[in-house]
Amino acid sequence: MKSFIHKSGPATPSMNLTPLIDIVFLLVVFFMLASTMVTRQAIEMTVPKLDNPETHDLSEENRIVVNIAPKSGKRDKNSPLEFEGKPAFVQIGAYGIFKLDDHEGITAALKDVYTKNPSIKVSLRADAAVYYDHIEPIMSDITKAGISTVNMVAYLPTDAGKP
Repeated sequence: MKSFIHKSGPATPSMNLTPLIDIVFLLVVFFMLASTMVTRQAIEMTVPKLDNPETHDLSEENRIVVNIAPKSGKRDKNSPLEFEGKPAFVQIGAYGIFKLDDHEGITAALKDVYTKNPSIKVSLRADAAVYYDHIEPIMSDITKAGISTVNMVAYLPTDAGKP
């Protein structure tokens, strides 16, 4: 049968998959980047448990997590506080990892965060076995960056043991 529209014969439908492949590729890249940002905030540590907490949940989009990471090593699950009290490094969200004595770098990264979003909330996570002598200078760096409120992360007694 001869087509009146196409001189070469009837039109055959075909599907162009290029836009679909582009969208799938963009989704893969998005989820890879999103998972990287989430894993950078989640360093495995045992944070303190609270006896009488006054707590509140912070929104995900308006906070940055500052981790004071413990040194890696084998820990006894029954007594997690029997561990060396010196941390290994400080991590500021996706901004990077800093040495404990790099106070200028930590302050500069936090100033950059605060300049971009003055209503940012800082969540400070430190292992329960880390001595306060190592936490206090980091809190001072946060204050030097212009951030006046620091939220300490801890587990409620009912959430004990959850990562």
